[in-house]
Amino acid sequence: MSAPAHTAEPSSRAWAIVAALSITETVSWGILYYAFAAFLVPMQQDLGYSEAQLTGAFSLALAVCAVAGVAVGRHLDRHSPRTVMAVGSVVGSLLVVAWSQVDGLLAFYLVWAAIGVVMAAVLYEPAFTVLAKHFPVANERRRAMTAMTLVAALASFIFLPLSQLLIDAHGWRDAALILAVVLAVITIPLHAFVLRPAPAHAPEHATEPSIAARDVLRSTPFWLLTTAFVLASLATIAMTVFTIPFLLERGHSPAFAAFAVGLIGVSQIPGRLLFAPAAALLPAPLATASVFALIALGVTIVVTLDSTAAVLVGLVILGMGNGMATLARATSIADLYGAGAYGTIASVAGGITTAARAAGPFAAALYVSVVGYTPLLWTLAALAVAAALLAHSAVGAA
Repeated sequence: MSAPAHTAEPSSRAWAIVAALSITETVSWGILYYAFAAFLVPMQQDLGYSEAQLTGAFSLALAVCAVAGVAVGRHLDRHSPRTVMAVGSVVGSLLVVAWSQVDGLLAFYLVWAAIGVVMAAVLYEPAFTVLAKHFPVANERRRAMTAMTLVAALASFIFLPLSQLLIDAHGWRDAALILAVVLAVITIPLHAFVLRPAPAHAPEHATEPSIAARDVLRSTPFWLLTTAFVLASLATIAMTVFTIPFLLERGHSPAFAAFAVGLIGVSQIPGRLLFAPAAALLPAPLATASVFALIALGVTIVVTLDSTAAVLVGLVILGMGNGMATLARATSIADLYGAGAYGTIASVAGGITTAARAAGPFAAALYVSVVGYTPLLWTLAALAVAAALLAHSAVGAA
């Protein structure tokens, strides 16, 4: 028997949600995540604290986001996303205002710890949960998630230069106030008026399983897959941070090194464009493993071949793999375990990966101080290879 008409999600409404989230994710990532880099130097000069002291607050925000994300994911499995994401936007806007007014280090850390909670409520994890529940068919879900992340990939491209322009024109405090207004005006109404509860029942042609979170979190394949994403996250964040000093040590110019590393972010866009067709053509274990293989290949090219062209090619490949990895985690969890407990399951995997991203630069800095840059890069390549093997095994066994 076919499903009742009211249980199927109207295509126009589902894609309106994709459009809204594409905009809000771009703005939220741009202001709550990427803008911090532009504000770091002027904050140092004004507040008198070291780079390590200030960036420690940002790392704390990521750690808080990882923990808070589990509660947000559980909430989204049971309730409409409208309240949590709209409230997150309201609170986030107020916290950016508070950020613009801080003077002491304790207040700075408290504000950024609270921003970490907001990150858990408005960044990719809750957005992916919304799309997983509104798009129960795998191919449609991949297209929806790909469309959202393609737009959101422009966040750093838009908001880093915009933040710098505002800082140069108005100073960092007023620049933060302006960004708070931008965050509020754009994200609050879209979250409040466009987001809707997920359909009560998936259309009958959705064939993915719906497995309880408790069962998934006790399964070996889930933890193998999560470990794969953690290893890949460690590899890519460490590569992003330490490629410039590695290239400088090899004799490349600072301008070239900065340009080359910038390609990692830009190359996520073609990577995400290729992900959906590759996932549709390849067997699931191979499709997921190939994402990490690309990361390993990119690192290997950079560390093995010293020519300018090779460095550029390697970092483009790395960036494509990194862009695919974001989608691979979101879609593989939905494909393997269904949408019913997606928020809880994805928030655990995402939280652990976020924690790794927060700790990765510090751990890599300790490691590189002992072994040097070239051994570090070989280690990162090995981590990505291990991630590919784990992912192939996990998806095949799930």
